[in-house]
Amino acid sequence: MIALVVISGGPVVFGQAGQAVAPPSPTAATTTAATTVKEQIKAASKAFDKQNMEFMKMLRAEKDNTKKRELYKTGRPDPSGTVNLILKLARENPKADGVENGLVWTLRVANPTQRREVTQFMLTHYQDSKSIGNLAQYYGRMYGGGEPELREIVEKAGNEAVRLGATYYLAEKLMNNKATQQEGLTLMKQLARTPGLDKKNPNLLAQANIKIMVLEKLGIGCIAPDIVGTDHEGKEFKLSDYRGQVVLLDFWGIW
Repeated sequence: MIALVVISGGPVVFGQAGQAVAPPSPTAATTTAATTVKEQIKAASKAFDKQNMEFMKMLRAEKDNTKKRELYKTGRPDPSGTVNLILKLARENPKADGVENGLVWTLRVANPTQRREVTQFMLTHYQDSKSIGNLAQYYGRMYGGGEPELREIVEKAGNEAVRLGATYYLAEKLMNNKATQQEGLTLMKQLARTPGLDKKNPNLLAQANIKIMVLEKLGIGCIAPDIVGTDHEGKEFKLSDYRGQVVLLDFWGIW
């Protein structure tokens, strides 16, 4: 019988006679030949990505759902060593070539504690860079939380485009929370009034206006926007003609 053995949070390979052999660490042998900071970061991140890809292939190949869940829970490659290596190199050489891209790479695999350090490091050493936009995007798409980090990005980011994007993400999150809805609406309106936004980022302006319209006009208790159409006899009618009456709207189409 063959069993999967897990050592230090990662899958193992099997040697002769079924003997378990731990896989090489992405932060050890794979970086010994690298010399520059950029090469070390590239080697470590590439090694982890490869290890993770192999694990995902193994996971997809497993057909038994119970075994698949157990494999996912216990056999996933642990990225913490790779992230710690990149953070160590960043602390020693904050502006070295490759550090900024390495920090951006960590955002998708770092644990919460590591991610906070990455955030603080980038806002300290790369606050004027467009890469801060990756931070804003991550926290903006985070399910639950992220507001304090977005507020800090809005305050500290030196790139205007990044600040505008972070403001949108922050306002959107606040608007989705009943307790902070009005604060979010006010912030979104301020964003929409940004001078020249229609030329700097028309898509952002359009999205902001949609969010404002939905909250102010399509929420529960709001008066529905008027609709003009024609009935089956070709006669024009408006939704407002039926104000005070019960109205059933049936939206349908053919695709």
